[in-house]
Amino acid sequence: MKASLLLAAALVSLSVGCTSVSSPDDDTDSARPAPSCAYVVEYDGRTYLGRAETDVPVGKSLGAATRPACDDTPGDADEGEGPALMTAFAVRGVDPAVAVAVAEDPGEYRLVVADSVKELPPELRGETEHS
Repeated sequence: MKASLLLAAALVSLSVGCTSVSSPDDDTDSARPAPSCAYVVEYDGRTYLGRAETDVPVGKSLGAATRPACDDTPGDADEGEGPALMTAFAVRGVDPAVAVAVAEDPGEYRLVVADSVKELPPELRGETEHS
């Protein structure tokens, strides 16, 4: 009899430890993990997504761009990345509404493509094949 009570008590404590606590006020999206920090740049009211290419033909300076702050693991001891200010540059032969290059450090450029672009234009395909 004592063994049965001990087993029942152990099972109850295990089942309680495996359930999640929620309330009617909980947002169901809050259970999802935060997305990782992608290389995102904001320039001229548009959002651009970073690519691996760093050897792109850079044209004239277009002005300030921002990489927004990101914390992909909220609640840990790390405060994440703060916003990064940088300069946007034209990519020769490409409309800035499609893609620009950004410089976080002098002489180092990274291609970023507008998030609305579904397929790279021919001007960029030739450049990205070299990288």
